[in-house]
Amino acid sequence: KIDNNRPAGTQPMDWSPPFNQYDYADHFHTHGYALAERVFPLDLIETLKTAIESIPDGEAVRRKQNVYGVRNLLENSPEVRALAASEAARQFVTPILGHNAFATRAVFFDKVPQANWNLGWHQDSVISVTEQRDLPGFIAWVNKAGVWQVQPPAEILARMVAVRIHLDDCGPDNGPLRVIPGSHRSGWLDDHVEHWKQKSPPVTCCVPAGGGVVMSPLTLHASSKAESPSHRRVIHIEFAVDNLPEGLDWNQRIIPQSLPQQPSSASDKPPHSDTDRNSG
Repeated sequence: KIDNNRPAGTQPMDWSPPFNQYDYADHFHTHGYALAERVFPLDLIETLKTAIESIPDGEAVRRKQNVYGVRNLLENSPEVRALAASEAARQFVTPILGHNAFATRAVFFDKVPQANWNLGWHQDSVISVTEQRDLPGFIAWVNKAGVWQVQPPAEILARMVAVRIHLDDCGPDNGPLRVIPGSHRSGWLDDHVEHWKQKSPPVTCCVPAGGGVVMSPLTLHASSKAESPSHRRVIHIEFAVDNLPEGLDWNQRIIPQSLPQQPSSASDKPPHSDTDRNSG
C-alpha cells in the first residue's frame, strides 16, 4: 500500500468499490475530489500501457524515448474509448452526473526524467468541441491537434467530472496531484488562490497502480516535479452530461453501447442533485 505521507487531518477516505453511491456523491460535492486505491485490475493496466506506447506518432503525441503526453486520446486509442465506457470508470461519475453522462475528452501524461515538470495551482479551464462559434462566455479559442478547445463559463465545468486512472504507483516522490478540498464550489478562483491555500490545507493524492483520483475540473490542483522520476503515467478522462448552448457540441460523446445517446433530462437525476455548486 502506498504511504501517503500526509499531515495529520488530511488523510482522504478510500472510495475503492464497492461504496455507497449516496455517501460518495455527498463527499464529492463537499470536497470536489475522491480517491480510490483499488479499482482497475493490473492486467488491464498493462494493456493500457501497451496501448499508449503503440499510438502512432503524430501531432497529438509527445515522445521522448517513451510517450509522455497524448491529446485527443478518445480518438487515438480504442482501448481508452472502451475504458471510458466501462462500468469501472463510470461508477465514479453516474452518482454525480446521472446515467446519461458521457466521456467527452481524454489525455495521457507521464513524468519521466526527460519530461518532468512542475504545475502550479490552477483549475482546469477548457473543453473540447466540434467547431468554433461566437458564443457569449466562450473565450480563448484554440485548435490543438485538429480539435477545437475553448474556455466555457464556469457553470459548464461545474457540471463535469474527471477520472484519473493511474498506470503506475504514485507516491510522495513521484510528483503526485495535490488538491484543495472545497475549492470547486466558488467558480473561477484566479485571484483567490492564496486565500484558498490558507482556508483549506492541500491534500496529496497518492495512489497505487490501478487506483484512481476523481475530481471536479474546478477543484484547485497542482503537482511538483517528481523527485524520483521513473514513470507516473495517468489517463485523465473528462465526463459531462449537459448539452452545450446554441448548437455547439462536445467533440466526443462516449457512452456504453447499452445506453442510447440522449440529452440530459429531469428524469435522470443523480442520487445527490447538486444544483448550486457555484454558490458556496
